[in-house]
Amino acid sequence: MYPVMLDVGNRRCLVVGGGGVALRKVEGLLADGAKVSLVSPEPIDPLRVLAGDGRISLEERPYLPGEAAAYSLVFATTDDRRVNREVFEDAERAGVWVNVADDPELCTFHLPARMRRGAFQLAVASAGEAPFVTRRMRKLLERRFGPEWAEWTAAASAFRRVVRAAELSRTRQEKAYDAFFDATVDAERLTARVPGDEEMASWLGGDEPASRVRPREDEPFVRAPGLVSLVGAGPGDPGLLTCKGRSRLFEADTVVYDHLATTALPCDLPAKVELRSVGKQAGHHPVPQEEIIALLVRLARRGKRVVRLKGGDPFVFGRGGEEAEALAAAGVPFEVVPGVTAGIAAAAYAGIPVTYRKQVVRATLVTAHESIKEGGAQVRWDLLAADAHATLVGYMGVTSLPQVVDKLLSAGMDPRIPAALVERGTTSAQRVVTGTLAELPRTAERAGIKPPAIFVIGPAVARARALDWFGRLTLQGERLVITAPGGKIETLLANEGAELVVLPLPVTEAARVVMGALPLTGCIFRSPDEAEALADELDGPGWGPAVVAWCLNAEAAEKARRLGFTKVEQATPGATEQDLAAMIRVVRGRQRHYQKPDMV
Repeated sequence: MYPVMLDVGNRRCLVVGGGGVALRKVEGLLADGAKVSLVSPEPIDPLRVLAGDGRISLEERPYLPGEAAAYSLVFATTDDRRVNREVFEDAERAGVWVNVADDPELCTFHLPARMRRGAFQLAVASAGEAPFVTRRMRKLLERRFGPEWAEWTAAASAFRRVVRAAELSRTRQEKAYDAFFDATVDAERLTARVPGDEEMASWLGGDEPASRVRPREDEPFVRAPGLVSLVGAGPGDPGLLTCKGRSRLFEADTVVYDHLATTALPCDLPAKVELRSVGKQAGHHPVPQEEIIALLVRLARRGKRVVRLKGGDPFVFGRGGEEAEALAAAGVPFEVVPGVTAGIAAAAYAGIPVTYRKQVVRATLVTAHESIKEGGAQVRWDLLAADAHATLVGYMGVTSLPQVVDKLLSAGMDPRIPAALVERGTTSAQRVVTGTLAELPRTAERAGIKPPAIFVIGPAVARARALDWFGRLTLQGERLVITAPGGKIETLLANEGAELVVLPLPVTEAARVVMGALPLTGCIFRSPDEAEALADELDGPGWGPAVVAWCLNAEAAEKARRLGFTKVEQATPGATEQDLAAMIRVVRGRQRHYQKPDMV
């Protein structure tokens, strides 16, 4: 096969078929600016929505003989090989390029799996022989090449124009290009950065002023700064994102988010919103803080509305203050949208009130990392140990927990005081261990508690057994995918404690980020079209062999099995969504992630 890149902008393209495969073809064509016509007797609802919005032309009828000849590019995606062959033969006679899904013999071209970062694209192909391999390779590339490559490519394009305008010799041009590439690309980590004007000017040999390196006036590098919103995403439960925070996300041009904030991203965030992961999580900061700040400043100076989405609250151990100061120093307008902090919310989801009338009248929030500092710790562990009427909440509390306990015990705190460790509080992955202060590190190690987690120490922890409202929910621990609109079954399952990931169709990039944030336990299929629409997502992060397909009818169950699900549960014939929700409750039973060693 001869690899080419086709410009389909404003070209008439035909898609024959109306299921999930057709939806994915339509989505790809629209992304590249094609004029799409769709022919199908029974298109799925997302295709009807696209037609209703005027984005595609839809005719709800069978394919007509010979009509493929009127288009520049044709796709056949029906389940009827006779129809697919007819489309193929019509297109081939007319000299029109045609692709029949999953049928290499009926194709004059094959689609590679593409990774896109702005103008920068990588394509993986197998001549139609092993599409499952190309899909997985694409996902691998998407994980390795971050969103910074889009901006890097734009900077490289601007630099190329300046180099060409400078009328340098071929040797000096290549030397300048080598300097740009070598200085901005980390070949080991496969990351890229955008250089500054002075840096680019130096690669021209020193005789080109920095002002010449700036892009042309018709490029989107702006005159007035935009706005950076430092938004708290909350502790993990997407329902705890504030209304103002959600509003800012939908108004944004770019969202720069930490790993722990991913579950709060709205799955229906518009495709125009650029997502930039800076990857920060406990003990792992792949993008240094200074580079994050430089990115915020750079984007804002281009006039963009930027949301810096941080787990919890930006000003509670979130380095939001540092980022706000840097933005102020750079003259960039900013605002702070507070979030629900984990120290309060995770404790509440573990049944622990951090204050309690007449018993606990103070709550102290600390970062546990202070316990391992030599000579510079700012926490008075002696005063905390002596306060019998307080709750001590420690962030980043897993690796430092033994040192914290040693310092508190050495300072005289009662070793029998109740204590707890809450992992991934408020999410489907929440686990809690409780015990006495002295035994908590050993209990947590036996349970295999991992970051992120908070510890809670104080008399109020003793109330966790009676107030464990979240752990008692039947489906706590379940993380289920359902296509929008979720409807009644979404409400029923959420009320039982399940975390629902509601996917819009076509599936958005934000939805893919959310699915990969934590392991999924199942998905809801109310029709075979819903199953087919998610076919390309099943190899992505979050999915695995343990995911159960909960199917409302036999047709959906059969489609799920054909897609490769090994665990398929089917409701009884004639079942309603309420019946399916009840079946999930019965089959799953109670999910006991709450471990309660006896407290002294």
